[in-house]
Amino acid sequence: MNKRGQRIQTGSPAATLIGIITLLFIFYILFLPPSEREALLGDETLEPGEAPRETLLSIPVGRVAFVSQDRFNHPLQNVYLVESRNAAIITSENPFMLRKTWFRDDRKRTVFSLTDLENTENVILSFQTPVRGGVLHIVLNGEEIFQSRVDVQNPPPVKFPKTLLRDTNALEFFVTGGFFTSKRYSFTDVKVIGDITDVAKQIATNTFSIAQVELDNFESAYLDFYPICQQSAVGPLSIELNGRIDSNAVPACESLNRQDLYGEDLRSGKNTLVFKIVRGKYRIEQVRVRTLVKPTRAFVEFFDVKPKLYDAILDNSRSVSLKIEFVDDGRTKRAVTNINGKLDSIDQRRPTFTRDISAVVREGNNYIEIRPLTELDIVKLEVRAE
Repeated sequence: MNKRGQRIQTGSPAATLIGIITLLFIFYILFLPPSEREALLGDETLEPGEAPRETLLSIPVGRVAFVSQDRFNHPLQNVYLVESRNAAIITSENPFMLRKTWFRDDRKRTVFSLTDLENTENVILSFQTPVRGGVLHIVLNGEEIFQSRVDVQNPPPVKFPKTLLRDTNALEFFVTGGFFTSKRYSFTDVKVIGDITDVAKQIATNTFSIAQVELDNFESAYLDFYPICQQSAVGPLSIELNGRIDSNAVPACESLNRQDLYGEDLRSGKNTLVFKIVRGKYRIEQVRVRTLVKPTRAFVEFFDVKPKLYDAILDNSRSVSLKIEFVDDGRTKRAVTNINGKLDSIDQRRPTFTRDISAVVREGNNYIEIRPLTELDIVKLEVRAE
């Protein structure tokens, strides 16, 4: 029987419940698989005396390019260029008559167009005058270009100044003369004739393709070509790469010529090379673009091994592993790894490569180098101590 005011010392129901739940939770964690237990706790469960895992290096690498050769040749087709200029009738007129009298002052006006003014030269007017009397006037685009008596039926052609010519041109004829003189002209076989250059025969275009790896490792490039021509009879040869003029000079005929090309003018994929002349005739053979590339650049990274960890590695109580995760593209991954001067190889299709590197690490600074033997896409490279 309890004395008055004395209380019985017992635990509260709430504390008992918390204790039971805690024990259940601990047993649940202990029986979980190691990978799930690590994810739940955010760290690894260690055995008594075991050192925790330590990440010495973890880096997303990306693409490591591989260049199988130090130069790339891009042969192009032979080209033939020739200055082709032909006389052509630009316009013609039916026969007509001009008179100048007290009661009439005839004028004849005709309009003609030049479809390629830039490449039209030596434009002239030819005509015959079976009937002629007085002074003949000929006006081109408002400027008089002829004023004279014509004494023969087939006079010399009248040359049109190039500076007066337009895309669309107006030509006007009229007659003047003395008070008592006859002032009339008849015209037949009236033609405007010009020399028109066929520009298409003076331009040749070649295309070639450049791989991205050539540009990524670009060192230099040049164009080789062998022009067959007569040195005294040709004008400058213009060489354009992707719209930029690389050269505009007379090359050495019957000799191999070399023109430097520049990395900023080249493009990944399709490139366009244009040869152009203004005078003469060229046959260009042995056309080749060559790119020289730098050796494949290896991927290099560094990691540090602390003295305490290094001692544990020497005691064989801890180890260091290398893990490389590739893109799972089904292709063969080939490379040479170099860790502190120790070479090893990778040759596999699997997306993951692992290797124990405990024997080659050293105290302090360490390096790892990956020299690709194929193009590699590396998701992550990791060095861990366990």
